[in-house]
Amino acid sequence: MNVGPFSLPLPPLIFFISVVVSLFAGWIFRKNRANVDGAIFSSVFTGLVVARLSFVLHYLPAYKGGLVKMLDFRDQGFDMTAGLIAGGCVVGWFLLRRRTMRVPLLAAVVAGAVVWTSVTSFINLSRQPASVPVVSLINIDGARQSLTKGDGRPIVVNLWATWCPPCQAEMPILAEAQAETPGLHIVFVNQGETRDVVSSYLTSHDLHIKNALLDPNLAVARAVSARAYPTTLFYDAQGRLLSAHLGQFSRATFAQAIEQFYPDIELKNFQ
Repeated sequence: MNVGPFSLPLPPLIFFISVVVSLFAGWIFRKNRANVDGAIFSSVFTGLVVARLSFVLHYLPAYKGGLVKMLDFRDQGFDMTAGLIAGGCVVGWFLLRRRTMRVPLLAAVVAGAVVWTSVTSFINLSRQPASVPVVSLINIDGARQSLTKGDGRPIVVNLWATWCPPCQAEMPILAEAQAETPGLHIVFVNQGETRDVVSSYLTSHDLHIKNALLDPNLAVARAVSARAYPTTLFYDAQGRLLSAHLGQFSRATFAQAIEQFYPDIELKNFQ
């Protein structure tokens, strides 16, 4: 298994490891055979539910598909602050009501928090500053074109393929975002496929996008060490990498990313 910024979504993995460490710490420090597993699972479950609910309510207009899309947490849409508060309240209740749990439960919480903050900080600090790859690509008309236009706009680069189901699912959302956010330069870079295949796919799925580029030799993927699709890269107006996202975006999570990385960009009617 490759564990790196582009091999799999890191936040869920780090969260899972933190929970496992919490359970282990609670077992190590258990007092009078007090079992804190139930308290840990209750706090985690409550935190996740509240975090998801808070996120959905905040971006409610983006969930036009109804309950199914709201429950589909694969888009990684969570309100971390709300989740931490809710989970903390559950932990606090157990600490107040179950005296025998206090030592092991506090140890579990501290251990999980230390793992989360340490691993997250290490990953953020270890990443080298990166800029937009300088590569020559081919547009849908067969002409050579670079990723940047030099017009001072921030750049969002989406690496995709026609055979990739998550890519297929998010393409209409990103196409609409491109139309509704002229202040962003959104580029779709197909990885490893021919112009005929890409053109046929866009036509058959009625996708009208600008900046559809072909990367037959996977030059961009190699430059950014992308090992899976879709991978979406967010760059500022100076071409510096702000963040990389592996996995499918929903309308809500893409709107959240735009708000986070480009607060001056108007989303218009995208949500």
